[in-house]
Amino acid sequence: MKLAILTVTEGGKRQALKLREQLPNSQVYILSQFYKGEENVLLIEPSLKEQVKDIFSQVEGLIFIMATGIVVRTIAPLLQDKRKDPAVVVMDEEGKNVISLLSGHIGGANALTKTVAAFIGANPVITTASDVRGKIAVDTLAQELDCRIKDWEKTKKLTACIVKGEEVAIYSEKILPNPPKGYTIVNELQQLLDVPYGIYIGNKNIEDKYPQVLQLYTRDLVMGIGCRKDIDDSVVMEAIKTALKEIDRSLDSLKKLVTIDLKSKEPALITASETFKIPLEILAREELKEIENKFETSDFVKKSIGVGAVSEPCAYLGSKGGKILLNKQKYNGVTISIAEEGDE
Repeated sequence: MKLAILTVTEGGKRQALKLREQLPNSQVYILSQFYKGEENVLLIEPSLKEQVKDIFSQVEGLIFIMATGIVVRTIAPLLQDKRKDPAVVVMDEEGKNVISLLSGHIGGANALTKTVAAFIGANPVITTASDVRGKIAVDTLAQELDCRIKDWEKTKKLTACIVKGEEVAIYSEKILPNPPKGYTIVNELQQLLDVPYGIYIGNKNIEDKYPQVLQLYTRDLVMGIGCRKDIDDSVVMEAIKTALKEIDRSLDSLKKLVTIDLKSKEPALITASETFKIPLEILAREELKEIENKFETSDFVKKSIGVGAVSEPCAYLGSKGGKILLNKQKYNGVTISIAEEGDE
């Protein structure tokens, strides 16, 4: 987690330097009058307000060692949405209290507060209702399971139900090693039709059949992909959506695209990766050669590029040996295979 630690007093600087030792990838910022030549310390310039504005969207979390009022006035103009805002934590310079101020759940401020408090022996102050009641909010659950959420209105509604003690049922395609407190686990998806509020954890498209159910999209689909040179961007993106539709899986569960090194600079693949906000992973031909005998190969392809299969080996290796859900399919010059990662 990329962090900024900011302080405006001498005592705060001492706490900041201690925290930096415990928090990897953190940067300390102090006022110039308290700088005594410490290494890897940046000055707050030209002002706290301007400094925070510059780094607010560049870090995942900010730890302010100063009065809460100063922090509130400083960050107020920068706030957008809890899905975008970084975690904000405030603590006093004596290290007595650490407060989760902003983006407690999905931004990770609650977890960061507990971590910082444990490091310095402070009192963690967390005020989100679900945490106070010892229950896990829906967005926190999604974060812990590395799932995506699309329906934020329904998410807020279900979290409110959890806080009030109402029953919320979960059906999960994946094994839940630690069933979350405050939820009821059911064994079949259809059982979610029998409860007032339900959550589905998986990668299938269920929204049309279960409109009252909130879906947490597991990020476990890996797409092996190849294409002809200089293919149009729109053809590749349409092929991706068509392939997922064929196996009734959601684009929101697509974790990454995987292709061969020869296609590492293919414009259409790069565009698709950027448009869908899905990483593009590159595998060397030598890696594919080692497992190509597991799949149907083409003599023509092998003669052309040195390996007899691309999309299936890419999906298989990219998913760490996962289950192939879609064998090699061709779509107007695009070849696609899809695999599902298994439970670790």
